[in-house]
Amino acid sequence: MSLRICSYNIEWFNHLFEKDNALKTGAEEQERIEAIKTVLNHLKPDLLGIVEAPNTTADGSESTVKKLENFAAHAGLSMTKAVTGFISGGTQEIAAIFNPDKLTVTHKPGGKKGNKSNPPFNEEFYFDTDDDNIKETYKHYRPPLEIEVKVNQSGTVFRIIIVHTKSKGIFNNMDMMHWERASTRNRLKLYAECTWIRNRIDELLSKNQEVIVMGDMNDGPGMDFYEFKFGRSAVETVMGDIFEPDKILLNHAGKPKWTAYGWKPSSARFKDRITEFPVNVLIDHILISAGLPVTNNPHTIWNPYDNDSAKPIKKELLKASDHFPLTLDLNL
Repeated sequence: MSLRICSYNIEWFNHLFEKDNALKTGAEEQERIEAIKTVLNHLKPDLLGIVEAPNTTADGSESTVKKLENFAAHAGLSMTKAVTGFISGGTQEIAAIFNPDKLTVTHKPGGKKGNKSNPPFNEEFYFDTDDDNIKETYKHYRPPLEIEVKVNQSGTVFRIIIVHTKSKGIFNNMDMMHWERASTRNRLKLYAECTWIRNRIDELLSKNQEVIVMGDMNDGPGMDFYEFKFGRSAVETVMGDIFEPDKILLNHAGKPKWTAYGWKPSSARFKDRITEFPVNVLIDHILISAGLPVTNNPHTIWNPYDNDSAKPIKKELLKASDHFPLTLDLNL
């Protein structure tokens, strides 16, 4: 049976919901709601991992699950059920919606409570990011969502970790000295978060559990200045060690190349801080362990500038979000 997994950063999804979890009815909000609806009905995923999912409030009056299930009902999706994990301390969540006729999905956090190198994602992680023999303390602002997925028909079980790791972007005004310091700090936090995620992957693989890691990793291919400086790459940390090939997570998107406009393929486009020109970036990923079978040509980045199959919904894709969705077709 073919099973379609999708990862999508839906920009400020919470802005489309009222505080009572209902969809907003204003003209601007409705235009985006209909664009997202069109995109998802075109892609037809069986499970969608959502980055920038709508908020859950501390008092429970606003619910990510209720908002997403209300949206799914409005859009007529087969994915009628939603799940979240550890709720973030701020705005926006990580969540998933899925087709309950095909899948059974539950939040299954891993790690060991109180452990410094592999704790649950809502605790603290200790890691020496700057090689000074002193371990720094890190916390996820948005704890990754760990879910167990069971295919109802076959009984196959695997894990998915949906992530939104630290952005390298700087969005405040500052001089170059402070900009450099903030850039270094952001990069080190990104390395720590990705090492933490990799430790969880190793835990799952050691138990012979297949795993998918997907979401907005805010890092992509190529050695930029900071990767040369620190001798490491965040996304490659998640993928694994070349000296342990059986544990490497695969990226079926294919090898990207650098062009005059940035990376191709790309999953988002941002304005360069210095030149102010738009640059195409590949920062959204679906990475899978080798034991998960895929269909022929399984991976699609729904970027209408790169992919002809996305052109019929180009207008809706551009209206829905500043990122493009990714799909991966499994043969389970």
